[in-house]
This record gives sequence, C-alpha cells and structure tokens, in this order.
Amino acid sequence: MEIPEADFPNTRGVQSLVKDAVKAAIAKINQSEFEWPFNAAEFTQTLAAGQTEYAWPNAFKVVDWNSFQLQKNDSLGAAYKSLGYMERDEWYASHRDADYTAGSSGRDIPAKVFPSHGNGFGVTPSPNKAYSVKFRYYLNYTDLTLFSDVTRIPQSFDTVIIDGALYHMYMFKDNMEAAATALGTFQSGLKDLQTLFINNFESIRDTRVAF
Repeated sequence: MEIPEADFPNTRGVQSLVKDAVKAAIAKINQSEFEWPFNAAEFTQTLAAGQTEYAWPNAFKVVDWNSFQLQKNDSLGAAYKSLGYMERDEWYASHRDADYTAGSSGRDIPAKVFPSHGNGFGVTPSPNKAYSVKFRYYLNYTDLTLFSDVTRIPQSFDTVIIDGALYHMYMFKDNMEAAATALGTFQSGLKDLQTLFINNFESIRDTRVAF
C-alpha cells in the first residue's frame, strides 16, 4: 500500500517498520564500501588568512588526498597547483611553529595538505590570502526522512534495496527461513554492485617467479 505524501512523516505500525527496513538496507549498502562511485563528491574550501586547519564538509566519509588543488585566482596571484600530502607528525615537527608564529597574517601560498587532529584537514604554509582549495571525497550515508528524498544508489539496483528491506521485515516477523533467503539474495545483489563499481582493474600484473 502506497503511503500518501501528506502522511509520510507520521506513519505508524507496519508502514513505519517498512520505512525503517528500507533505510537499514540503504545504510548497509553504503557502509559496505568506502568509495562507491555514486557517493563521489567535490568541495571547494575558501581559506582564511592565517588559518591552517579546516573541517570536512557535511556527510563526509573519506577523502582522496591526491586530489587537493589550489584554484587559479589572478587577483590573488594564485595559479592552479596540486598540494602534496604531508603526515601530521611532519607538520608538528617542521611547520606548525612557523604557521602559528605568522598568526592571522599567514605565511604564503599553501603547498602541502595534511590530516588535521580530529575531523578535517590542514594546509601549510598557512595561507596569507583567501585562496580556494578544491578536493574530491566520498559521501557518507545520510538518512532518508522526507517523501521526496532519493537515495544515491542507482535506480537499476532498487531490487537489492528491496531484498535488504525484506530481510529486516522477515526478521521482525520471526520468519527465519524467509529471512535467510532474503539475506542471501540481498548479499548476492550487493556482490553484483561491488563487481560493477568496485572490483575493476585497469591492468593485471603477473607475479609468477621464473625459474
């Protein structure tokens, strides 16, 4: 039975269970891999003079450290430049004191990026102007709450979501046999997703040893 849009936020009983089962299936798919292509995203961070560390954007999951790029801005004298990766301990040992000493004025155009202490990243030298840095990352799962919310999982794999939801519904009904069947079908569909989007190789290397 279809839930009318007006009633969607206030469902009860079986309808609420179905909503929770669907959300659980979507969450399981998203949590099974760090880098699903359909969760790929890009973000541009405007830097502040003298500020070294920045928080990740909302729904952040994992970043591609090789993707950080200073954006071209003629008025700031900035050209496109990839930022090299640096370990946080190296920043502590060799750059933090100079960045902090420069204060709100900043030091120069950033050349390196490093993992921040906590939820974010840092750049060094500390920026002396409001440069922009663009990077690529992967989104985390976000709960579906509104009638109009759409999952990022491709529509062609809706059946996988349905199988996962059926597993949770059968478990609620204590129908273990049907739950086991639904779980097996769901896991098979999840493997198909991984084969299509994750397990692909551009080249194959022969590791056999010649005698």
